[in-house]
Amino acid sequence: MTIDKSSIKKNNSYNVLAVSAISKKFKITEQYVRQCIKGDKKSVSADAIKHEYLILVKKIELLLSE
Repeated sequence: MTIDKSSIKKNNSYNVLAVSAISKKFKITEQYVRQCIKGDKKSVSADAIKHEYLILVKKIELLLSE
């Protein structure tokens, strides 16, 4: 018996600090932020949230690497 790889669910991990900060900035839930990052939501605001997340993650990684 073989396992169909398409049925295996992948758990995404997101930067908790960035998700929390965006949630507070836009006054939305953290779940909605994760949905926007994942690509489940398709709107102008979802694109802005995803863009903001990528910027924050880069800044956090830069600070932690110093």
